[in-house]
Amino acid sequence: ELQALKTLRIGENELTGVIPTELGNLRALTSLQLYVNQFTGQIPSELGELQALKTLSFHGNELTGAIPTELGNLRALTWLQLYCISVLHIRILSQTANNKLTSIVPTELGNLLALTKLEMRINQLTGAVPSELGHLQGMTDLYLSFNQLAGKVPTELGKLQSLIRLFLHVNDLTGSIPPEFVNLQALESLYLNGNEMTGTLPTELGKLQAMKYLSLDHSEFTGVVPTELGSLQALITLHLGNNNLTGPIPSELGKLKALKTLSMYQNQLTGAVPSELGHLQALETLSLYHNQLTGAVPSELGKLQSLETLALCKCN
Repeated sequence: ELQALKTLRIGENELTGVIPTELGNLRALTSLQLYVNQFTGQIPSELGELQALKTLSFHGNELTGAIPTELGNLRALTWLQLYCISVLHIRILSQTANNKLTSIVPTELGNLLALTKLEMRINQLTGAVPSELGHLQGMTDLYLSFNQLAGKVPTELGKLQSLIRLFLHVNDLTGSIPPEFVNLQALESLYLNGNEMTGTLPTELGKLQAMKYLSLDHSEFTGVVPTELGSLQALITLHLGNNNLTGPIPSELGKLKALKTLSMYQNQLTGAVPSELGHLQALETLSLYHNQLTGAVPSELGKLQSLETLALCKCN
């Protein structure tokens, strides 16, 4: 009955039971935050009536069932959080505080043109990543990791020119990295690790000058490591381990002055360890084990004063 209510924040309590359908009557509501409780059952479809809603947060509950397609009616929505655990609140969460939302990611979410952040990680979502998400031109953060999503990464995501963080890791995705990702010039974090993706690493990745965190490990990528990756001057971490990459380690990686982690273990890399890696003064972790590298360990690695972990075992 609180028809004038604009903000309802009752997160981080011990509330139980189902989310009341009557919340759908609060037509003035702009922010609904129910995170980190013990709510069960499904997300009420009636919440799709809240046309003024800008922020909707359910994370850290015990919700189940499908994501209502009616949420696609929330045209003013800028932030949607449906994931199970927020890292910021992990210290107070029990093991049972897990949303287990199932079914597909609704294509109707592509109607939320004001959306900037979509967080649906750590659920049991299946099906494909909807190509309709490519309509969300203002999107800066897309988190769909730790689900059971399958199929190819939609090329339409290459239209999200405001995208800063793309987390699709630990799913069942297949296919190659879309070359259209060259358009994501604002992208700082790309996490595709822990899937079943194949193909070669696109040379176009070297054009993403804002990139800081690139994680492509634990997949089935083949071919050589592109020399173009040496152009990513802002790069802090590069994870390429546990793939089927071949050929030499590009000496151009020695240009990555900001790099702290270089992980290329468990591939089929050949040739010598480039002496140019000794130029990486910020490097803390160098992991090259389980490859087919030959030759001497470069004395230049002795210049890496920040190095904490050096893994070269089983490198032939």
